[in-house]
Parts: sequence; C-alpha cells; structure tokens
Amino acid sequence: MRRQDSQAEVVCLDLLAWVPWWLRWAYPKVYQCLVGFLPTLWAIAYYALDRPWIFRLCQLGRGIWNRAFTRRLIRWAGEWQPDVVIATHFFPAEVFGHERRRGRLSARVIVVITDLFPHRLWLTDGADAVVVGSDETKQLCQARGIDGQRLHVLGIPIGSRFDPSTRATAFDRSALTRQWHLDPGRRTVLLVSGGMGLGPVARLVQRLADVERARPGLLQLLVVCGENARLARRLRARDADSGMPVRVFEFVETMPELMAASDLLVTKAGGLTVMEALAMGVPMVLCGVIPGQERFNAEYVVRHGAGILTGSPGAAVEAAIRILDDPQAYARMRSSAMSVGRPQAADEIVERFVCGRLDGDS
Repeated sequence: MRRQDSQAEVVCLDLLAWVPWWLRWAYPKVYQCLVGFLPTLWAIAYYALDRPWIFRLCQLGRGIWNRAFTRRLIRWAGEWQPDVVIATHFFPAEVFGHERRRGRLSARVIVVITDLFPHRLWLTDGADAVVVGSDETKQLCQARGIDGQRLHVLGIPIGSRFDPSTRATAFDRSALTRQWHLDPGRRTVLLVSGGMGLGPVARLVQRLADVERARPGLLQLLVVCGENARLARRLRARDADSGMPVRVFEFVETMPELMAASDLLVTKAGGLTVMEALAMGVPMVLCGVIPGQERFNAEYVVRHGAGILTGSPGAAVEAAIRILDDPQAYARMRSSAMSVGRPQAADEIVERFVCGRLDGDS
C-alpha cells in the first residue's frame, strides 16, 4: 500500500493485542495444542463447524464472544474511521463485518481468505468484497451463498520479494550457496515447518540425513523451525556430525532467498507457504498436512501438478528422491508451479480496493 500510495496512512493491527492477556495467551496455545497433539479432535471440530446447521447454531454465541473481547478496538475504529479495512483472518473479518453491517463503520471491509478452502468462519455478510486464491475457491464460496459480484479471484497476498517482476535483481544462487556454506554439487532440499514449528520435522530431517549413507553427496538440507527454538537446538545438536550439510534456522525473514537456493520444498501445506513456493516455482513434497484447511491446499497443489502429497516422512523422502532423479518430471512440476502462482496478488488487491474502485469484476 505504501509503495503504491506514499500518502496513505497504513496501520497494521493484530487483534490479539486488543484482547485480555489471558485470551491473547490462550488463543494460539489452544490451536497449537490441537493441531500438534490432537489432530483428530481438530479435524472433527473443523469439519463440524463447517456444517451449515452447526455453524448457524454457534454463530450467535461466537459473534457475542468476539465483540465482547474487542470493544476497545471497535471503539478505536469508530473514532478513527478508516477508509478501508482489509482482514486477512476470520477473527477480524467477523468483527469488522458485523460493525459494517450495523452501520457503525463506514469503511469498506475487504476479506482476504488466506487459505484455498473457504471455511464458513470466513464468510461474513458484512464484507464489501471477498478475495480468494483460486477459481475453485470462488466456486465453493458461491455454493455457500456468497454473491459472485462480491468475489474476486486475485490470489493470496505474499511478500513482494517472491515476485520476480518487483525484485530489483534476480537472486544469485551461487552467492546464496556460499553464504550458507553449502555444496554447489549437491541438490538442496528446503524443509519448512510453518511459523509454529509443527509437524514431523525431526523425523523428516533424520530420514533425509539417512540418504547420505545410500547416496553420498546427493542432498543437503535447509531447515526452518519457525518459533520452535527447542526443535532448532535439537536438530543442530543431532546433525552436527551427520556428514550431510544441514543448516538449521528458527524464524526467518529470508524465505525468498532460501527458496531461491533450493531445488525442492518439503513442507506442510499452509496457504502462504504454498503460494510463496508457487510464485518461486519450487516443486513441493507435502507431509504432515494439518487436517482441514491444509488438506485442501495440498490437494490444490497436487491437482495442478506442482507437488506430491505424502502420508509419512519415509514416503516424503522417497517422493523427494524420485522427483530429483527425474529431470523431466522436475521441470514439469516447476513449470506447473509457476503457471498457477499469483505473486502479484498484494498489488492487485491494493489497486482494486484502495487505489481503484470497488466493482464486480472477478
């Protein structure tokens, strides 16, 4: 927004900063516990809440709960009266959509769904527009009663450094290889656990490291553990003498560079990570997929030929070797990834709803 309109006043808000401390602490912890240790329970809750009658039953209580804990934010927004509110999570989408619907907020409310599956929690009647990442997502939204005139297939916004058209220069892979002390003769696998550091990361690293005995000199690893510092320490200690180059990171701001230095991405199927990889043209092996939203993301990647979905770390490693051993298949997957990537989604959203006009174009 600032790049396209230097006069714009842009305020980025985390709604959890406006709620009581205990809820701010519990909100991510409960989610992390469910998807990390009780994935079956998470799947049951996720799909149950997506059923129309259960969703309607819970919606009244959910709305009262959300508004009760965001009174300070609602009061601040009413006083500040922004021109446009862009919500990239279903929590602010519901809160601001309700205020817009009741006429207490004059701002246009734009909901940007950051997963490819539009769970009913995202779909508020108070949104002036709903931005989705694919034609399939748009069709699902329409089947759920959202007017097609409010739906815009613009993609899921990612950082501008993932977009080749906005980068000042191309990434120098040789320089990146030297920076991280990698072997230019090996194939580089990037293993990403997501922001919370969830999934079978340790087992994947072990399985990939075991390849060194059977195929010495083939692979090297870049591992991103997100906020899971304990996992990063364990992996550094375990792989210090593995014989395979392994570079372990915690939360990083250099994901575009890491992807540019890599031949293959092994990851869960978070919406942003998937879109970043598609934009960079990095083929994916998907493992440890969280039930629910990530399952649909993974199926989208597989359906478009940009990756393979596997069910276990062993199967993921076998798939990775199979892809890297087949240059033609690898080239097809890379081309498929770039063909469905939408690296300019953020710019298009700003042009349409901030700098331009709100219309019914899709």
